[in-house]
Amino acid sequence: MSRTEMSVQQTEFFGRLKAGTWDFPPGIRNLGIRPDLWLKEVSYGHTRYEWPNTGDRDIGDQRVFGGWVAGLSDHIVSMTMASALEDGEWFTTMELQTRILRPVPHGLITIEGRLVSRGRTTGLVEADWRDEKGRHLARITAAKAIRSMEELRPGG
Repeated sequence: MSRTEMSVQQTEFFGRLKAGTWDFPPGIRNLGIRPDLWLKEVSYGHTRYEWPNTGDRDIGDQRVFGGWVAGLSDHIVSMTMASALEDGEWFTTMELQTRILRPVPHGLITIEGRLVSRGRTTGLVEADWRDEKGRHLARITAAKAIRSMEELRPGG
């Protein structure tokens, strides 16, 4: 089966996410990730975020903390995977690889996520970070385990 449209479940989910009515999980909330402000585009297997880097995540002069890059990236590749799910499915991250190619400067950072491969039980997703000059800053790769929502609930 080959789909190009998001499922009803995912269309509703992303509507809540962009409207800010989704109850952010503690990890997203505590990291200060703002999908309601930063998610600019979503379609089946694709997301585009714009993060206004003001320097509040810096570890050094004009250098974003790598843990922040990985944390935000995990959210973005996860939302990209979410865009390609069927009704009743959800996922968990099996592997997350973060490659920072150059320091992440201040300014508007664009991060695009894309679905590389989606099988019945696994998905492979990538994301690329670019600065305002179009320079490639980071490449993220994630493997996702796709399961039913019941399987991923505690005790499921």
